[in-house]
Amino acid sequence: MELSFEKITLPNGLDVIFHQEHSIPLASVNVWYHVGSKDEEPGKTGFAHLFEHLMFEGTKHHNASHFEPLQKIGAVLNGSTTPDRTNYWENVPSNYLELALWLEADRMGFLLDALDQRRFDVQRDVVKNERRQSYENRPYGMASLRLTEATYPMPHPYHWPTIGYHQDLDAASLDDVRAFFGRYYAPSNASIAISGDFDLEEAKDLAHRYFADLPPGQPPMRTKRTDSPLAGKTDLTLYDRVLLPRLYLTWPTVPRFSADEAPLALLASILADGKSSRLHRSLVYQQRIAQSVGVYHAGAEIAGAMHLEVTASPGHTLGEVEDALLQEIDRLRAQGPTDEEVERAWNQMEWQTARQLSTIGGFMGRANRLNTFNVFGGDPGLANKDLARFLAVRPEDVRRVAQAYLNSRRVRLEVLPEPQRSKTATTVDRTLQPQAAPTRPFSPPLPRRQRLPNGLEVLVVEKRNVTLVSFDLAFKTGGVADPASKPGLAAFTAAMLQEGTPSRTSQQIADQLEQMGAQLSISTGREQTTIGTETLSRHWPKALEIIADLAQHPTFPQHELDRVRQERLTSLRRMNDDATAIAGRVAPMLLYGPASPYGHPLFGAEESLSSLSRNDLESHYRQVYGPGCATLIVAGDVTLEEAVRVAGHHLGNWTGAAASVHENASGQSAFLPAATTLYLLDKPGAAQSVIRAGHVTLPRNHPDYLPMLLMNQVFGGQFTARLNMNLRQNKGYSYGYNSHVEWHTTSSTLMAGGSVQTEVTRPAVEETLKEFREIRGARPVEEEEFQAAQDALLRQLPSAFETPAQIADQLAGLVEYHLPDDYFQTVAARIQAVSLADVRRVTQEHLASDHLTLVVVGDRARIEPGLRELGLPLRLVDTEGREV
Repeated sequence: MELSFEKITLPNGLDVIFHQEHSIPLASVNVWYHVGSKDEEPGKTGFAHLFEHLMFEGTKHHNASHFEPLQKIGAVLNGSTTPDRTNYWENVPSNYLELALWLEADRMGFLLDALDQRRFDVQRDVVKNERRQSYENRPYGMASLRLTEATYPMPHPYHWPTIGYHQDLDAASLDDVRAFFGRYYAPSNASIAISGDFDLEEAKDLAHRYFADLPPGQPPMRTKRTDSPLAGKTDLTLYDRVLLPRLYLTWPTVPRFSADEAPLALLASILADGKSSRLHRSLVYQQRIAQSVGVYHAGAEIAGAMHLEVTASPGHTLGEVEDALLQEIDRLRAQGPTDEEVERAWNQMEWQTARQLSTIGGFMGRANRLNTFNVFGGDPGLANKDLARFLAVRPEDVRRVAQAYLNSRRVRLEVLPEPQRSKTATTVDRTLQPQAAPTRPFSPPLPRRQRLPNGLEVLVVEKRNVTLVSFDLAFKTGGVADPASKPGLAAFTAAMLQEGTPSRTSQQIADQLEQMGAQLSISTGREQTTIGTETLSRHWPKALEIIADLAQHPTFPQHELDRVRQERLTSLRRMNDDATAIAGRVAPMLLYGPASPYGHPLFGAEESLSSLSRNDLESHYRQVYGPGCATLIVAGDVTLEEAVRVAGHHLGNWTGAAASVHENASGQSAFLPAATTLYLLDKPGAAQSVIRAGHVTLPRNHPDYLPMLLMNQVFGGQFTARLNMNLRQNKGYSYGYNSHVEWHTTSSTLMAGGSVQTEVTRPAVEETLKEFREIRGARPVEEEEFQAAQDALLRQLPSAFETPAQIADQLAGLVEYHLPDDYFQTVAARIQAVSLADVRRVTQEHLASDHLTLVVVGDRARIEPGLRELGLPLRLVDTEGREV
């Protein structure tokens, strides 16, 4: 698919790129500033990323959160920073394009007018919390920081991390960051891509109106290609609170657009992209000495690197794993890849490109792609030519770059489990916000349905503007079908479907799907299991043939079962490294009880996973898998007639279970505690505490579903919701604090929380409880909050139907919750019919603010005294929810 576009350059040097796509009433604004962490200086690191945050905090003519006016209209927005660039984007209903441009222009030209010490201090704390959450409190999180420093020794500008150093952030002054902004955030150093449903001449006029009079700024000094000064080998060791050791190898290579970038990317794909890749096949599947392996090539603006990471399986050493992987690399260096391996890598890259082009905005969509090539290549038209250089790579090219770059000039970092040690101390009137043009009507696509003679439902949404098809076989079963004594049976059975059929081995299944550029996806929830993929439309009949084979003819080979069992047991043990994973696993047990099908661990427990037999899996499969309890969901470049024909050919003779088996599923085991009860799980040395607070609530099909959804939108369902504005924006306790409802057909769970720095655990819990009480008591949902939440849900509706994968996901919900086919055509009217009185009533009836289950995972020695001062019943529990 070729991107049509028009590019103009305003007199102040600002590039503006326009790409029209009228299939849905959405528009995306994507703004790039050609500045990243490489443009900082030692001692003043983290400024570019800090401005990523500050740019959302208010400007001269809109002195409030950037999220506030956009989330009211249902927009989705975000930003990111790399060593080379900073970007901001918002996907908005197309009649609000002017609002998005007004806001972007104001932060480009008038941010410093509103930047004060308080905002600077709060966002500096938020960034430091982000560093703790993303690196310091995450298993293996510090490895990437250490690797970057070693791969690019000083004075290379890639040496310091994008997020910066704590000491530099603490030392930064308001004047420092103002000077940094003035140097880089100007029209002549920026590029804007506007993509989606708009009138071209009107959009050009808006660009001139809001941006043309902004001062151009001085051209910054631009760093050109600067290869890594690394000479020879660097060996590092890092200790972390992890279960398994991990090895990282990094080789300096070439920057973006260099001649060798494309063959290096194919080399990475051939080595470790998918189960059929060389390293996965050898280390993970055949020898079973590695738990996982990954390789990717990162060609940045002025330098590049090849990254490899491999996690050892239990009982195997990093030395053993390293020897094996180097043997595979040496074999590839000596013999080169096969034609089939190169073809598979081509297909993967073509699929990745098609997927990027399936959406107008976001981090990977069309607008971002146009900006990428405009900023780094000087020509957005390169977006239409770039894939060709990857498809031109031949086996001898891959062999050549393997020999040239995978050599002794590298960084080796091993991350080892931390030994037990004793603790030690540590011209336009910019004041007027633009009014929206009339909202363009949008009606979600109506799925078409046909039942095959064997009972299989086929549900199709046709979307012809992309060359992708996304499809899933959705089964009316999940973890609720697990016997009480065998938690994890449903998920284990589903995971084993891909491990062999009478006509295909596990490896052949992976080979054949990956040869088409397709990635198999198997997911088991509480009430639904799906197996499917997304692929280029020309490949989808073959992909369905393979999926149909897995669904109808799994053999559950004993040797594969033993391997997968060991992998899942290892993954289960590794969850104890991650405080967030622990909280997510334990909270349902405490809400429902560990024996409940809604409380037991979906992934399974050590005892059950160890004891499940092949007979258990075969019996479960026969009981719940069959055409009568399945729906084939298809979305994309395909008609109902074609889908029925292909499905009939591959699934028409299928017999088996006629209905779902949910006799274990009941919300009756859910209970509300007599009073809010706090459960504390000890994670010694944790840099943050993870907080979860919630209770069981109404089922998905309850008449009060929509009022409950709107209440949660105000409470914690978006960035500008009460929880996040309090704990992140006002107090800086957390990088993000929110709430969500996990919907089920019998009873659902409302859960609020986030990760906070250890020293504010008690006040963070107090603020969480206060927010629960106030929305039900002293500070009920206000008219303005209600209206903003209602408008946001309505205006977000089109964005849920942009790509085939999104449409398939929506259809899966339609099937799981037994909703009518026209549900999405009527939901907007039903949202509009909800009143503020409805939301307040539902808050009173369904929000149990004094009967919460409160889970805190953190360093007990540091947080327990403060938590006990809260006066709540406090129980110490382990990772299985048992009192200790």
